[in-house]
Amino acid sequence: MLATNQERAKRVLLWLLLLMLLLPAVQAKFRLIQLAPLEGNFAEQAPRAVLNWQKLRDNTYQTDLERYLETRLGFREGLIRLRNQLRFTLFKASSSPFMVIGQQGVIFQDYPIKAYLGLDTIASLQIRFRVKQFKQVQQDLAARGIPLLFIMAPNKARHLAHLLPPHLPTPRLGQSNYEVFTAEMRQQGVALLDLNSLFKAWADTARYPLFSWGGTHWNAVGAALSADTITGRVEHLLHTPLPRLRAIGLPVITDTARGMDADLSRPLNMFQSLSAYPSVYPRLGPAPARPGERRPNLLLVGDSFSWGLMFFSPFIQHSFAPESRLWYYNSTVYLPDSFEHKDPAGSEVKKLDLRQQVESRQIVLVLVSEGNLYSREFELTPRLFDLYHPQSNEDKERIREIERKFVSQQSWEAQTQPGFAERMHEQAVATYYLEQ
Repeated sequence: MLATNQERAKRVLLWLLLLMLLLPAVQAKFRLIQLAPLEGNFAEQAPRAVLNWQKLRDNTYQTDLERYLETRLGFREGLIRLRNQLRFTLFKASSSPFMVIGQQGVIFQDYPIKAYLGLDTIASLQIRFRVKQFKQVQQDLAARGIPLLFIMAPNKARHLAHLLPPHLPTPRLGQSNYEVFTAEMRQQGVALLDLNSLFKAWADTARYPLFSWGGTHWNAVGAALSADTITGRVEHLLHTPLPRLRAIGLPVITDTARGMDADLSRPLNMFQSLSAYPSVYPRLGPAPARPGERRPNLLLVGDSFSWGLMFFSPFIQHSFAPESRLWYYNSTVYLPDSFEHKDPAGSEVKKLDLRQQVESRQIVLVLVSEGNLYSREFELTPRLFDLYHPQSNEDKERIREIERKFVSQQSWEAQTQPGFAERMHEQAVATYYLEQ
């Protein structure tokens, strides 16, 4: 009898093993169980492998076939979520190299942390030059009756520094790009709205968090406070009131993050995100109209923080004219809308007439997050500077002379490094204009 029971147990175990081997293949073929799709990089599926002579010669067919089968494995979605959930819950670790799990399970993106710690610093010469260029462009547009305002978006890593992992290095006090840029801007008299410093002040009095636990951008509360502050600054610059939004009733408080509030947690592909705190969504409506209100024609040039001013809070749609536009990263043109609607009249900034576009506006806002300070305002400032101050032949020759001098002072090893010529040219241009 004992031997019979052992044989039965072996058969059952064998059938279970066979079933475990067959089920993924059956699921891959027939999709008997519908699983929620993955997001982020995990969502990408490799194309079907093509067998041809060239693939056989360069040994890429097998690799393509393995990738194709791997991304279509049965129960792949659930297995990936199980792995990611265990890694997050047990070890407070992320499956993505671009995300960092902080204290209380708060999720951070890697490059804002590097910016806060001062690990991506720009040379002080370049910062002085870039600020001087921006100040000059500000003056050029002011002479045409168009205010230009630089808005520094807040950094989640800076705002919630106390929740960063304790093993990170100590920030280089006063040496981050944000600190050096804003100090130089204040010294040169640039029109600046520093929301990083305002978020620090609001943290002591705000009733709700200003960043979501699972997103890298300001949440609905932070976006609404920022939108109201920006509106007030624009009213001051234009000397006219704008239509405002106000809170209507109590906000919605939920454990389910909406939209951009989960732009980090959602791509982690877990079963349960274990939020550190709930999400808050203010109920907004039009404020009573005031005498003399008008909706100016706005050009907003900004990074992904711009979406919070349209999605969470319909700030741009409500306070500015319908012909206003968002130039996302100074590359793609979007309408002022609660969805990402590209401009049907032309969605590529490089194909537009820069002078006509800028000078047809009544105000220009440049919204930059700390991690994007290296971008020269997404190359908007150099383009406008060259538009209003084209280089003469004498300018070009003097820049070449400075560049040759800098090159001659460098070692042979330095001259062989990638990007050497570009760095020398940028340094020569900066030196020339700082001498003026």
